[in-house]
Amino acid sequence: MKKQPKNKVLFIIPAGIIFAGAVIFLCTRGSGDDSVCKENVARLQALENADISQTEQQLQALKQTSGSDSDASADNSETSVLSDVQIRQVFAGSVIIGDSITESIVEYGYLDTDVVVSKRGLNVSAADDQISTAIALNPSHVFMAFGSNDLELYGSASSEFVSDYKEQIKKIQTALPGVPIYINSILPITDDAIAQTPDLGYYPDYNEGLIKLCQEMGCTFIDNSAIVTDSSENLYEPDGEHVIQDYYPKWLTHMAQTAGLQV
Repeated sequence: MKKQPKNKVLFIIPAGIIFAGAVIFLCTRGSGDDSVCKENVARLQALENADISQTEQQLQALKQTSGSDSDASADNSETSVLSDVQIRQVFAGSVIIGDSITESIVEYGYLDTDVVVSKRGLNVSAADDQISTAIALNPSHVFMAFGSNDLELYGSASSEFVSDYKEQIKKIQTALPGVPIYINSILPITDDAIAQTPDLGYYPDYNEGLIKLCQEMGCTFIDNSAIVTDSSENLYEPDGEHVIQDYYPKWLTHMAQTAGLQV
């Protein structure tokens, strides 16, 4: 006598057992979302009296949907840093003007000189050529990042720094009406660096002045301090003022997010 194939036993398992197991699986699987769980239970109840093979097929679809929702939730729970390719995509058509800290964006290969207009040692009052070049590029968004060199130039006279910054902003607004302008904060400077060069310690006054300037001129202030202060790693160069390469994709991502630039 031939033995009955073992797989035929599966067809006599009651649908209720499949239903109960499915409820436990889908409600305990990683998403932790009660609304998702209730929705899946309701859908499973509708399948309880259906054809077994059809129920199994739709159950698999529910599992895949539940897994996708869980993965999406995990992805959204973390702020993603843009990839090198994405950085080039989102900043296409924009311009970033600044000093040596900005210049390193090009040196590290994140963007090219059709986006980054900078010069090592540049201060805001001497940036006429860079402002003219940026205007000629006819950008959709303008980002400015000055202050690192200005601290030693202006010292405690932060109001003079803000006044010169204002003049450069006016040039851009006159030549490019309606183009949004974003002003980057001066990064925090380490105590050791300030001990070596006391004028660097005025950076909070400069940032406060830039915040007020943005309010006056209709620009957007971008505070980048959390990138370095909240990091689990030291992002500073030995001089305590400049930053290492790991800072740059985070900074560029923060600028893009603030401006609403998307891939």
